[in-house]
Amino acid sequence: MTETGKRIVVVGGSVAGLVGALALARSGQRVVILEKDPTPLPATPDEAFDAWERRGAPQVRHSHAFLARMYNLIRDREPELLRRLLALGAEEITFRAQALRYFPDATFEPRDDEAVLLACRRVTLEWALRQHVLATGLVEFRDGVEVTGFVADDGNGTPPRVRGVRMRVRGSDETSLAADLVVDASGRRTRLGDWLVAIGAPLPRVVKQACGIFYSSRFYRLLPGVDRPNPDSVIGADLGYMKCGIFPGDSGTFSVTLAAAPDDDPLREVLNGPGFEAAARALPMVAEWVRPEVSTPISDVQGMASLNDVRRHLVENGEPIALGIVAIGDSLAHANPITGRGCTLAWIAAYALAEAFERHPDDPRALALDLEAAVERECAPWVRAQIAQDRDAVLVNQAVRRGEDPYRFEGADGSVDPAAFARSVLRDGLVPALREDLDVLRAFLRVVHMLDAPEDLLSRPDLAARVLASHARRHERAAVVLGPSRAEMLEILARAA
Repeated sequence: MTETGKRIVVVGGSVAGLVGALALARSGQRVVILEKDPTPLPATPDEAFDAWERRGAPQVRHSHAFLARMYNLIRDREPELLRRLLALGAEEITFRAQALRYFPDATFEPRDDEAVLLACRRVTLEWALRQHVLATGLVEFRDGVEVTGFVADDGNGTPPRVRGVRMRVRGSDETSLAADLVVDASGRRTRLGDWLVAIGAPLPRVVKQACGIFYSSRFYRLLPGVDRPNPDSVIGADLGYMKCGIFPGDSGTFSVTLAAAPDDDPLREVLNGPGFEAAARALPMVAEWVRPEVSTPISDVQGMASLNDVRRHLVENGEPIALGIVAIGDSLAHANPITGRGCTLAWIAAYALAEAFERHPDDPRALALDLEAAVERECAPWVRAQIAQDRDAVLVNQAVRRGEDPYRFEGADGSVDPAAFARSVLRDGLVPALREDLDVLRAFLRVVHMLDAPEDLLSRPDLAARVLASHARRHERAAVVLGPSRAEMLEILARAA
């Protein structure tokens, strides 16, 4: 472990900034976090949930899933943080426990222990993470500090070399802070592009695809003595016109997310409390969780829109567009939030950065290229897969609203629509196979938990054959009713309004 003692400035003090700062500080660097929001730490996670002002991170009161890839990094790199989270009521939901529900005689493999979901609210995680980072004494945290741009070398260097940041503390005059490396962890609202252009660097190329949804979330707490109605780690459904997900949290809490197309105005009624509750009660998968004898709401309905899958590129044609500046977290890459991968992507990139810095503490070009390679290998496949999935989901939604069946793949002339066939295989082959075949469930959850790459799910011929065999039996099963039709849901929402 190198002890170079470089000065590193991290812009943004949310999850990505905190874990990135701690990972870098563990290797002996002098790290300071600059957080725009004046965010004193509340006394408890519940106080934080009720009143912590996080205007720079509006997603903190939405549903989150802390997947196995992230859980394993916490367990292996910061075990004291895991102990802290479990003491606060977070829970470990294991693959073994989930599999035994459907396969009582299951035979497990050693790698099955890798698949663990950490059930925890985002606010609780961030509260505990900041407390943990500060307790180490390795990181300086300054809140109420707005970064306004970069300090860079004078002259016409190509690429420009960042040497620090310009900043303003609570409305005072602008000052600067020197740094050997600046890490942008300021989130999806980052001003990184503007800051780079201002020092003569090109605007970063951004690959962006609309997620095709707005979404709404509400938190609940189970009543004393009531168990979760469904102990699975992954609980969700897609009705074509609406998606729903249930996300277990800490201390008996959970959240429900409902998502629909941004231009489907009647469905925006789920952004209001009565509409949200009416829709939740109409969806069988959700209804069992929100019954008055099971749980009670502990938050208002929170909405979020203008959602995109994003991958920002700071390396072009094999060269960094600027030196001394890197990005992690949502500043670098983020995908459809309903998949719950955001924090895990941030955790992966943070440790990739720390490992790259240890290898190249004095070579900013090599550092940037090393990090880019890791992100392309470990994060980008998930963004690309989500872009493809969201594009198809938009087509499905449009077909449903036209009254068409997006899963009907056989034409009157005997032709086959490949896209519709693929959808049908997933819905009528993969989904039922998850309850019929332990190996299929194992492979599926390893992909969900980001332990295996997205393309790995059906790349094994044996698994593909089993899913196709399940699909061939689709007519032998009773139809699964996930919820009302769109027309029926519109009537439900109209009555609620």
